[in-house]
Amino acid sequence: MVTYRIQGLKWLHVVAQSVLVLTIFWGWVAFLFEVMHYDPTFAFERYAIFSGMLVVGLLVDSARSGRLKLNVLELEPGKANRITLQQTGVILGALLLFLVAIKDQTISRVFLFSFIPVLYTVLFLSNRFLPGVLANFLFSGRRTHRTLLLGPSYKASQLKSWLKRKARYGIQAIGLLTDESQPVSLDDIPWLGSIEETEEVIRRTGATQVIMVEMPNSSEAVNNLADVCVRLGVRFMVVHDLDDKLRHPIYLIEDDGLYFIGLHREPLESPVNRLLKRILDLAISIPVVILVLPPVTLFVWLVQRLQSPGSIFCYQQRSGIQNKVFRLFKFRTMQMNHGTDVRQACHGDPRVYPAGRWLRRASMDELPQFINVLRGEMSVVGPRPHMIEHNERFAQIKKHYQVRTFIKPGLTGLAQVRGYRGEIRTDDDLVARVEADIHYIENWSIGLDWKIVFQTAWQMVSPPHSAY
Repeated sequence: MVTYRIQGLKWLHVVAQSVLVLTIFWGWVAFLFEVMHYDPTFAFERYAIFSGMLVVGLLVDSARSGRLKLNVLELEPGKANRITLQQTGVILGALLLFLVAIKDQTISRVFLFSFIPVLYTVLFLSNRFLPGVLANFLFSGRRTHRTLLLGPSYKASQLKSWLKRKARYGIQAIGLLTDESQPVSLDDIPWLGSIEETEEVIRRTGATQVIMVEMPNSSEAVNNLADVCVRLGVRFMVVHDLDDKLRHPIYLIEDDGLYFIGLHREPLESPVNRLLKRILDLAISIPVVILVLPPVTLFVWLVQRLQSPGSIFCYQQRSGIQNKVFRLFKFRTMQMNHGTDVRQACHGDPRVYPAGRWLRRASMDELPQFINVLRGEMSVVGPRPHMIEHNERFAQIKKHYQVRTFIKPGLTGLAQVRGYRGEIRTDDDLVARVEADIHYIENWSIGLDWKIVFQTAWQMVSPPHSAY
């Protein structure tokens, strides 16, 4: 399978780089101390440890930086330079840490600083050209996968860019088998016949791999093709296009020997992640409720006495996690007895008293919701809860709307810091918010929460135009 080739090449590249660095290191040692006779007190044991630290630094950098996820065959000069600078920095950091830790005085500083440009040059050239050299050696000749594509030509055409990128890994498309009477032209990939002729075409062309370009509707058909490939010693793969059939991205999940297909990643299903999120909620909400909320409540009460006497708070029914209804706390920003609570506030809304506009713009009216956070009904960060009266209508506009209820609602969220706040005037406004909320649910991290908290704090100081 091509994934094993890709991962194997990446690891082999790291190993080859390590060997090259060691070779150049000892070559430079020989040049400086044997040829140039720079320092007659050369200590072999120290330099041996020194060379080992080079390799350790290189391996640590490869594992830490996520470089094994890169396509090493497509590193343009700029990216190769950035990677090389990072590698050189990590390696030198490991070396200097070693020197400081053991207070070593035997390593020549002249050798160390003269070796740095040599090290950078070797690493840059090996990042730029070595993967290609290795791939040409490893994946050519008998190691080339002569690949037949099976299925609709329009589906096969979607693989053309992938095939082009994998050509250097030895994946060579030699033809298409399809039951279409007039298949779409695939340029340099010829039409070789129908799917029924698979066995005969494999024998005639010497194909070593068969790829079905879509998941077949008939299990019998795929079983027959798999049997043919197994019997002939040919690799058999099927392009996973279930996300196209479901019209939704999917995620493969393995658990206790069973494989499942899910529509969403859910990091907050982990109790560890939920605990981290709850700690963040308490760390923020407890000081706010104890220190900030009382004086702000007094201030709002005084303003209301002057502009709009009545209840200091307003209470609204909202849907929380798993659509469980809870009572949401807010400072009242509208006139009493206006009778239109279910209607969203709009720009210049006459129901909002003057100071209420400032409270809404600075998001100060949401401050009492830290009580909801303490009670466990909300989180500091999460999808904003909408009025129950709006949920059914919103769900009709965006079919993924209710995915937001997978987690607790929040005082702020990714949608809000992206500017999607205030009145939902169009369907596009709602779609943008829901997509941001789902992205948050699928990509949650404690770092993302803190980032949203800081961005929200800044928006309280400098509110966006959508805040009113």
